[in-house]
Amino acid sequence: MNRLHRGDFLLLLALLVPLWAGGHLAPIIWERDEVIRWLTQVSGVLALTCMLLAGILSIRLPHIDRPFGGLIDLWRRHHALGAAALLLAIVHVWLVAAGGLGHSVASAVHRLFPGPDHWPILAGWGALVVLVIVLAPTFKFFGEPGYARWKRLHVLSGLALLLGVVHAWPLAQATWPWWLLGILALAAYLWRKLLSPRIGRHDYRVDGVERLTPTMVELRLRPEGRPLAHQPAQFVYLTPFDPGLANGQGEEHPFTIASAPGEEYLRVGIKALGDGSRALQTIARDSPVQVEGPYGTFLQGHNRKRPAIWLGAGVGVTPFVSAVRTLAHEGRSADPPVHLFQLADRREAAAYHDELERLAETIEHLDVTLHLRERDGLLSADFLRQHCSNFASAEFWICGPGVVDSYVRGLLHAEGVPNARIHSEAFHLL
Repeated sequence: MNRLHRGDFLLLLALLVPLWAGGHLAPIIWERDEVIRWLTQVSGVLALTCMLLAGILSIRLPHIDRPFGGLIDLWRRHHALGAAALLLAIVHVWLVAAGGLGHSVASAVHRLFPGPDHWPILAGWGALVVLVIVLAPTFKFFGEPGYARWKRLHVLSGLALLLGVVHAWPLAQATWPWWLLGILALAAYLWRKLLSPRIGRHDYRVDGVERLTPTMVELRLRPEGRPLAHQPAQFVYLTPFDPGLANGQGEEHPFTIASAPGEEYLRVGIKALGDGSRALQTIARDSPVQVEGPYGTFLQGHNRKRPAIWLGAGVGVTPFVSAVRTLAHEGRSADPPVHLFQLADRREAAAYHDELERLAETIEHLDVTLHLRERDGLLSADFLRQHCSNFASAEFWICGPGVVDSYVRGLLHAEGVPNARIHSEAFHLL
């Protein structure tokens, strides 16, 4: 998350409104008990607000991600709000206990565990327990989680939200913010879990599977009804329904679109990175799939005056394939000039490279260079300079694994390239 977007100011406002409505922004009396009481209330209000905002951001509607810089940046905010909710809830519990410790240990225990008749307190404990269960995979408390298990656990997030509202409702000094945020969070949850799988997806069938590398294929999908309208380099959630799949049948996974807008078929590049994506390599032709999206703002709205350098590593070359195919499909030149560096370990792992070289010959101001680690070593500034002498003055777009993104950013920073000219997209689900 490199910069603030319009959506961040909306989130900040949403965090402040419950505090303002409850009178928690008014001056306080600077005495120990009053300060602890104020901190207890503020931490509780912020914890619930973060929970509700995280729930609202889970709605995942096409185009709603744009004010946040794309769906991947929206994911990051969703994750940050969830983590903040958990930490603030723990702080809230400690402050409740601290308020009682000023009198006695028994008073602190009673505040935390007042008995079964105090149902708002029980609901608060329930919300905290469920929140820990939901977020444990994110913090990797129990090792690296599987995608499917992580998705199933997130169904419980709705219960955490409900218990949090039940806890706060009778204790809050103003309830209308909880009405507003609670209704929005509930609507987002219902859309995500119940309505979107039924009315928010596009129906397609697998028209073909092209093997690109030993571990990567491209699915060619034929629309059945309303086709998806997308921009170059966006991505979709794809749900396969082939009963013969070894894994992932009926599960949604994000994949980058490889086709140009307006093509007859929707094409997505899929690399075997897990059980689900590995199984998709063998999906049956003519089997049904559903597609949801499009999402993302990668390659959109950038500085159109500077030459661009695209760096795609592994399956991360796919959004650039979509952009190159778009230039070819529309018969346009690259304006401003573009230099695409494709990064791969070996030649046989360089998916799409032959097509990219062929299309580059027909597109003015587009150059394509292949960097192979086994031949060229790690990517270096000298390699970039050899193929693009003034590379440090360009606008950079990076897509690939997180380790590649971090490495390339470090390389560019060392050459004086500021963060404002470095844009990246990487799928970090947890």
